[in-house]
Amino acid sequence: MLRALYRSASLRIAAAMGIGGVGFSLGSLLLARVLPTDQYGLVSLVLGIVGLAGLAAPLGLDQVAARRGVRLDAAWRRAALGAGALTALGTAILAALVYHLSVPLVASVALGTLALGAAQAAGGHFQGQQHLRTAVWVVQLLNGALFLVALLDLRIGLATADEVCLAMAAVAIIAAAAIWWLVCRREGAGDRQPTPWQLRREAMSLLTVQACSSAFMQLERLLLGPIVGLQDLAVYSVLAAFVSSPFRLLQAAVQFTLVPTLRVAGDAQARRATLAREAVLVFVTVAAGSVAIWIFAPPLARWLTAARYDLTHALIAATLVSGFLKVLSSFLTAVVVSCGEERRLRILSFVCWGSIGVSVAGAFWTAPWGLVGVLYGISAGWLIRCLCTGWLALTYLREPRESDARKLTLRPETALQRGSSP
Repeated sequence: MLRALYRSASLRIAAAMGIGGVGFSLGSLLLARVLPTDQYGLVSLVLGIVGLAGLAAPLGLDQVAARRGVRLDAAWRRAALGAGALTALGTAILAALVYHLSVPLVASVALGTLALGAAQAAGGHFQGQQHLRTAVWVVQLLNGALFLVALLDLRIGLATADEVCLAMAAVAIIAAAAIWWLVCRREGAGDRQPTPWQLRREAMSLLTVQACSSAFMQLERLLLGPIVGLQDLAVYSVLAAFVSSPFRLLQAAVQFTLVPTLRVAGDAQARRATLAREAVLVFVTVAAGSVAIWIFAPPLARWLTAARYDLTHALIAATLVSGFLKVLSSFLTAVVVSCGEERRLRILSFVCWGSIGVSVAGAFWTAPWGLVGVLYGISAGWLIRCLCTGWLALTYLREPRESDARKLTLRPETALQRGSSP
C-alpha cells in the first residue's frame, strides 16, 4: 500500500506542496501567537486577496502554457508581466474601495499580486514542459514569504498588519524576480509557436475557470470579515492552518498533475484508469488525515497559539466536509479542463461562478448560526459545483474522444486556422 501511495503523482506533488503548506501554516500560527487579533485578521484578509488575485494575475496565460506546453519566450513573458501588472493595479484599487485598507496594505496587495502572478506564469511554463518538480516549488512563493516574515516577526517584533504585509510583499517581489531570471536563462529560441493574442480566447475561457476556483478557495477569508467580523476571521485562519490546508494542498496537487496527464491520454478508458487510480489513493489519504485532524488539531491549536484560540469539533467537522468537496471538485474539474473543447470550458466557467453565487447566498443565509453555519453555507456551493462538473466530465469518461486528443496534438497554428480549439 505504501508503494502504491508513493506511485501516485498527485500524492507526490501534494507531499512537495505540503512542505510549502507547512511553512504557510506555521507562519500563520506564529503570527496568530504574536499579533493582536484585529491585526492578525487584517493580515489574513490581505493573504486572501493576494491569494485570489495572484493566481488569476496572468489572465489565463499560465493555464494555456500548462495545457499546451507553450514556452515563455519574450512575447509570452511581456504578455504575462503586463497582465500581472494590470491585475495588480485593479486589485489594489478594488481592495481599497471595498475593505477600506490603509495605504501600506493597499501597496502590499499590489506588490504581492504582481509577484504571485509572475510565479504562476513561470509555474505554468514548467508544468507544460513536464518539469513538475520545478513547477511545484515555483508556485509556492506566497507560502515561503509568509514563513520567512513570521520568523522575522519573532526576531524584531513587527507589531502591525501594515509592517507584516509590507515585509511579505518585499520578500515576494525579490523571490519572483529570481524566478523570472531563471525562466529567462533557461528559455531558448525553440520552434515557432502561437502568440498570446492568437490564444486569447482559450486563455479567457481558462481564466474564468481558474479565477472562480481561486475565489472559491479564498471565499471564507473574503466573506467572514464582513459577515461575522474579524474575530471569527482570525479563528478561521487558525482553523485553516490545521484543517483546511491539507485539503487545499491535495486539491491543488490533483489538478496540477491530472491536467497534463489526462491531456495525453488516448481514450476514455485510459482517462478512467488514471482517474480511478489517483482517486483511490488520494481519498484513502483524506480519510486517514481526517481522523488525525479530529484527534490532534484541538490540543495542538491551544498549544501553538498559547491558548488564545480554541477549535471545537463542530468547526472541525464543518471544515472537513468542505475539504472533502474541494478535493472531489478538483478531480472533476481536471477532467473537463484537460479534455474539454472551448464550449465545455465556457459552460464550466458558468457552473463555477454560479456555484460561488450559491456559496455567497448560503453564507449570508446561515450567518445567524455563526462561524459554523457560514462554513456549511459556503460548502453548499461546493456541492453544487461537484454535481454540475461531474455531469460535464461524464462525456470524457464514457466515450473515446480521439478527436479531442488529435486537436490537442495539432500544431496550434493549424488548429486556429480550422477554427477549432482544444
